[in-house]
Amino acid sequence: MKYSYIVWFDQSKCIGIVKDKKSINNLEKKWFGRLEGENLVLDIVELAYLLLHGRIRLVLEGLEITTYNEFLEKNYGCLKQFFWPKLVVYKDLRDRGRKVRVIDDKKFLVKDKHGDLKLVVILEEGSKRPADTIIKDIETAHSNNLELIYAIVSLQGDLTYYEVSKIDPRNEQ
Repeated sequence: MKYSYIVWFDQSKCIGIVKDKKSINNLEKKWFGRLEGENLVLDIVELAYLLLHGRIRLVLEGLEITTYNEFLEKNYGCLKQFFWPKLVVYKDLRDRGRKVRVIDDKKFLVKDKHGDLKLVVILEEGSKRPADTIIKDIETAHSNNLELIYAIVSLQGDLTYYEVSKIDPRNEQ
C-alpha cells in the first residue's frame, strides 16, 4: 500500500509533525493540522483518523507505524481519557465530508458542505454541563458568527447532534 504522507511522531507531546511542503499544502487544504513555523502539527485524533484510512506512515524512533492498532499499542500513554468520544465525533464528521479543525480537547471548528461554520462541542452521555457553561458556549459561538452544535456520544458509541441556541421566553408568541 502506498501511503500519501509521512508524519514524524513526537511522543513527548503526542503530536504528529509534517515537514514536506507539498504534504503540508495538501493536508492544510483539507483542514488537517495547524501551521507552526515551517511545519504542520497534527493532533492525535487527526493521526488516528489518517491511520484508520491508510493515508499516513508514522515515523517514531526508527519505527514506521502504518496501522491504527500498531499506533495504539505503541502510544497508548498518549490517549487521554476523552480520546474515544473525540475520535467518534471526528471520524463521523470527516466521513460525512465535513472539514474539521481541532480547537481543543472537546471542541472542533467544522465547515459543512455549504461552507457554513459550526462550533462542535463534544460531550459524553451522562456528563453534567452547568447552565453558565452552556450560555458561555452559545455566546462564544454567536460572537464568532458560528452555529453551536453539541455532539453527545453515548456509552455504546452512538452519536447524536443537537443544535444549541439561546431563546428569550418572554418574546415567545
